[in-house]
Amino acid sequence: MHLDFATDARNDNRNKLFISNFKTKSMFLNDLRQHRQVLIKKGLSESSINEYFDLLFDGINRQIFNTPIDLFIEDKLFQECKEIRPYQLLSLYSLISDGIKATTDKNIISLSPISILRASKILNLVGAYQFRDLYGIDLTGNFKAIALEDKTAKEMYAEFYDYRDDRESGEEYELVENWAKDLKLEKYFELVDEEIYGKEKSFDDIIDEIEKDPLDLESRDPRKENEMEEFQRSQKEMGTNMAVVMYMVDALEFFQKMPKQKIKEIAYEIALQGTQGYRPENKNYIIGLIPDKKFSGYHILAYYYVSWSLVMPEMLPQLQLPYDNEYKLALTLFKPTNK
Repeated sequence: MHLDFATDARNDNRNKLFISNFKTKSMFLNDLRQHRQVLIKKGLSESSINEYFDLLFDGINRQIFNTPIDLFIEDKLFQECKEIRPYQLLSLYSLISDGIKATTDKNIISLSPISILRASKILNLVGAYQFRDLYGIDLTGNFKAIALEDKTAKEMYAEFYDYRDDRESGEEYELVENWAKDLKLEKYFELVDEEIYGKEKSFDDIIDEIEKDPLDLESRDPRKENEMEEFQRSQKEMGTNMAVVMYMVDALEFFQKMPKQKIKEIAYEIALQGTQGYRPENKNYIIGLIPDKKFSGYHILAYYYVSWSLVMPEMLPQLQLPYDNEYKLALTLFKPTNK
């Protein structure tokens, strides 16, 4: 059904792409700086906090994108596919039950940023109101929502009803944007017109650019430049990125006894793979010359910076990685082993 909706919107040139990138992830992490300190005081390690924030970022983005669209889909299934209603009932009941646990469990609440927890509860409540109307089972009280949360959920559900009976293709994206603004989530993603975003270069153009600039150090793609500028700005606002510092220490330990030529080969491989950009939110980057090791976004960016600083420091400015201060701190923390 998601594909059906997207196809209809695409046929009318109304389809949109939901995108997260360096900029949006950095804004999310910046907003959670104080909560990071709360978790550190609770005894959580930097690595576990980073993994937790990655899950939060991915989870709330999936929720704000899918909740409005799923309302239309579940309504369409209910109206047009009566034979699957028993399965739909069980599916929705399970989803809403999971949402109740995720927003009321004491342990989860103790670790969750209030703003993200509130947004998630409201979006889950909207789904619970639809479930009540479709199947007569009211689970909304189990969310223990405060008056403002309940009011916001009801307003969103009413807005869905305004679109429900005469929805035109692509209008579901209006709810995604409206609700994201209501919940102050709009800066954590971009919703862009597929028709505009999808105008890519030809294959021959791409090959020609790679031959001329294999490491993408001379790229003047406006989209890439804007994204890099936003990334650098957001990293500056964040201050020292301790995750990058610790990953740099790991990189220094990994490279300390390695021949420079081997480090250079790894540096080139990281650069080549990164010509389309590394994403902090990604977790499964692989470097062929470093077998049996998977990298998160910040992890591979740390290795990127350190490998070049060790064998080609004069090229660092061209990489435009805003981690000079992190590297200085990492050098003070790094304890080389005796040869």
